[in-house]
Amino acid sequence: MQTINLRIEDSFLAQFQAIIANLSKEHKIEVIEDEYDYENYYPPQSAVVSSIEEVRRRVYEAEKRIEEGEFLTQEEYEKQMDRFFKEELGITR
Repeated sequence: MQTINLRIEDSFLAQFQAIIANLSKEHKIEVIEDEYDYENYYPPQSAVVSSIEEVRRRVYEAEKRIEEGEFLTQEEYEKQMDRFFKEELGITR
């Protein structure tokens, strides 16, 4: 038996699911559990996208800190980015 992965266009998904359901009933195909690691490769459903104003504010604040001489070492930056990805996005960088 062969296994394939498919990417289905949203507008065709319902029709495709019906086709698959019929083939499954006839025992021509077997629907198996997906082993893809969604937790680590897809953002959580609760992810929040910042508004343009929020991003501009944060960029302005960052630029202001740079002008005032506040710099991070590469190691400090990497630690902050690791923490951000873990806490904000729920993924390990």
